[in-house]
Amino acid sequence: MKRSFLAVPAAAALALPLTACATDSGSGSGVTVVAELYPYAWIAEQVGGDLVNVTTLVPAGTDAHTFEVSPKQVTEIGGADLVVLTGAVATAVDDAVSQAAPAHIVDAATIVDVLPASEDEHDDGDAEEEHAAYDPHTWLAVDQLPAVVDAVAEALAAIDPDHADEFTTNAGALDSRLADLDAAYRTGLASCERDTVVVTHPAFGYLTSAYGLQQVGISGFDEDTEPSPARIQEVADIASQTGATTIFMANTSSPKVADVLASDLDLDTQVLSTITGAADGEDYISLAQDNLTALQQGLGCS
Repeated sequence: MKRSFLAVPAAAALALPLTACATDSGSGSGVTVVAELYPYAWIAEQVGGDLVNVTTLVPAGTDAHTFEVSPKQVTEIGGADLVVLTGAVATAVDDAVSQAAPAHIVDAATIVDVLPASEDEHDDGDAEEEHAAYDPHTWLAVDQLPAVVDAVAEALAAIDPDHADEFTTNAGALDSRLADLDAAYRTGLASCERDTVVVTHPAFGYLTSAYGLQQVGISGFDEDTEPSPARIQEVADIASQTGATTIFMANTSSPKVADVLASDLDLDTQVLSTITGAADGEDYISLAQDNLTALQQGLGCS
């Protein structure tokens, strides 16, 4: 299912979920942008350059699905020229956006072809999974991210029409880099011995769906809820049946369950980044390239 681009008053926005403290990630002093997560802040900075001042709501290392918005952040959202988010990541953020009514919104969930929340074939019926009708990890849809980039550029141009050409040029350059990344994924994952990605946190459905792989989540979207013994046994059976040699650990998840399962089944482990933060010298593309390398090694790709 796909919805149309949304850059509208917040009163028309869906009430959605997020989690964290605001951190200033931009150096500009022009258009004010509040981004829910690092990938959207990165996009806004790449497209806006020195013409934007970007603040990120959810800090790196924070579970976005359980994040709570502070009163200060609600004020920042209301005062922003543009908010960039993905619906259904954190209810608190979605509620804050509806309450604060920022001038413009880009919701990636209205742009990307969203996947069902049950894409990982696992649902324990917990509250966190029940609220979302779709997989909210849209920023990991490498192949579709250029559409989000273009929507951000369009919104910035509407806010600051004097610099529309600059936003369009910057967006085109970023689209080209993301197209190269997508091509690297398609080439790098085209010939693999295995196609099942057994992962602690099922955040990678957009990646696996786009490149002919299958995701099997050990836990649900709520990373704080440990999987039941029955689910662990089910995953062990799937790993055995599919010939999996690796348990992939999301960098935001506790490694405990993956380490135990890998040890019991004599499997290797690899780390996949959910790309909700970047250290100095890293960015979205470098982290996505690291994920590609981990997938190639874990799946036996040539």
